[in-house]
Amino acid sequence: GLLHARQRERLARMEEALRVLHIPCVQPEKADLAAAPEVQDIVALLDVLVSPAHDLSLARALKSPLFGCDDALLTELALLRRQDEYKHCSWFDLLQKQELFALDTRALAASLIQYRDWVATLPPHDALQAIYRHGDVLVRFAASAPAPERAGVLANLRALLGAALAQDGGRYLTPYALVRALKKGGIPAPARADAGAVRLLTVHGAKGLEAHSVLLLDTDAQPKKAETMAVLVDWPGEQALPRRFIFLARESSPPPSAEAAMAHEKAERQREFLNTLYVAITRAKQCLVLSCVQSKNANPGSWWERLAPLMQQDVQPQDAVAAASADAAFTLLELPALPPMAGGEGAQPSPATAADPDSLSARQGQAMHALLEQVGGAGVPLAQARSSGWGARRLARLAREFSLPASAAQAAAAMAQTILNGDGAWAWDDDALDMAVNEAPLQHQGQSLRIDRLVRLRQARADARWWVLDYKSAADPARQPALMEQLQRYRQAVQQQQQPGEAVGAAFLTGEGRVVVLAAD
Repeated sequence: GLLHARQRERLARMEEALRVLHIPCVQPEKADLAAAPEVQDIVALLDVLVSPAHDLSLARALKSPLFGCDDALLTELALLRRQDEYKHCSWFDLLQKQELFALDTRALAASLIQYRDWVATLPPHDALQAIYRHGDVLVRFAASAPAPERAGVLANLRALLGAALAQDGGRYLTPYALVRALKKGGIPAPARADAGAVRLLTVHGAKGLEAHSVLLLDTDAQPKKAETMAVLVDWPGEQALPRRFIFLARESSPPPSAEAAMAHEKAERQREFLNTLYVAITRAKQCLVLSCVQSKNANPGSWWERLAPLMQQDVQPQDAVAAASADAAFTLLELPALPPMAGGEGAQPSPATAADPDSLSARQGQAMHALLEQVGGAGVPLAQARSSGWGARRLARLAREFSLPASAAQAAAAMAQTILNGDGAWAWDDDALDMAVNEAPLQHQGQSLRIDRLVRLRQARADARWWVLDYKSAADPARQPALMEQLQRYRQAVQQQQQPGEAVGAAFLTGEGRVVVLAAD
C-alpha cells in the first residue's frame, strides 16, 4: 500500500506509529543510513568511546539491544552523579568503579574498556568489526527486531560497516571523523525490495507509482498563510524575460500595480493544489482512504471537503491490527574460514578469478555501466540517450575517468544505447514500472551485493514482477558459469526478501541488445 502526505513531517510520525505496531514500512525518499534507529545505536556507542563525557550517547548505547540494560541502571548512574563525591565523573567513569555495581554491570564496564581500546588502536572499520564480533551485534539486533523488520535492520548494520570503509576511501579516517560523518547524514541506506511494506511518500514523490490501497493524511489542513516580505515574479512562459519583479511586504495586501499579478499567482497555486490532489487520488487502484484532524475553522477548499461527500464514512474503525508475522527462529550465516590453497605457491587461480579487472575490456564494461546508471537521473534524459546517445564532452570525460581510448569510450556508449533500445527496453518504460533502482545494494548470506538494475513491474512478465537485470558487455554471458552463478546469487538475494512463492526473474542485458533470461530454479 501507499501512504501520502503533503508534508514529510507527517510521514515521520506515521512511520513511528507503524513500527510500534510491527507493520513493515519504508520511506523511499528518506533513504539515509543515519536515520535508522539501529545505526543510531551503534553511532552512539562509537560517540561515547571517542568522547567518554557524552552521557546521553552512553545512555542510548546501554539501552540498545547490544547491552539491553534496563532503566534501573540508568537511574542508578544518574543518582550517583548527583552525589558530591562523583559530580565531576561522567557515566563512563562511574561504570569503571566496580565497587559501586553488581557483577553483571562490572562485565559491561570491561566490555566498554575493551571497545575503547579497539577504537583507539585500530582503524575505524577494524574496530567496528571487532565490536560486531565480540558483542554478537547482528544476532542481538536481529533477535530484538520484529520479524517484518529484521532483514532491514541487518542490512543497515552491515551497510554501516561498509560506510566505515567507503568514508574518505578508508584512508586517514579517525573514529571521531567517522562519528561526525555518520551524524551529518547523507550516506544512502541499502534499498529494500520489500513488496509487502507500506510505502510512505509525499504526493510529489509518488508520481508514477500505484498501489491497491492508498491512505491520504491530513486532508483537512488549513491553507498556508499569506507570506510576508515575499517576491512575486511576473514571467509568462512564452517570453524570454520576466515582465516584472515585485517585492511584496504582504501578499494579503499587494499594491494596486501588483493586484493582477498576485491574482494570477493565486490562481496558479490553486491549479497546482488541484493537480496535486489528482496525483494523490489516482495512485489508488482499488481503495482510497482519507484521514484528517477535525479543524475548529471551516476549510471549504480542502481535500477533505471536496472528497468526503463522495466517499463512504468509516463509522466504526477497526482498533485491532493484524498480527505481524510470527517471530520464528532465524539463522545468520557466516562465511567459513578459508582452507589452505591446494598446491601451495604453485597453485593457479580459477578462470573465474583470473580475469584482469584493469583490462581494457573490463574498463570499457565499467564505462558502459556508468552511462546506464545515470540515464534519466544525473545523466542525459532517457529519450535523448535512446535517440542520439551521449555528446562528445561526456564521452571525453568518460574516457578520462576510465582511462579509455576515444574509440573504446565510443564503443561503451554504443553498447549502452543498444541496451536502452534493445529487447530489454521495457526495463526503462515508466508506464510498465512500479519501481526501479539502479545499483541496488543488498545483503545476502553475509555478502554485500550490488545489482545493476532492480525493477518491479506493474504487470508480470514471464510470471514475474520483480526482475534482476545485469548489464554485460560480453556477447554471450550464458556461456560463462561464473557470471551465471553470480546472477543466480543476485536473484536469491531478492527472492529472500519477497513473500513466499513470489517469482523473481533474472536476466542479462547484453551490449548487443539481447535479453538472456536465467532459467527458473
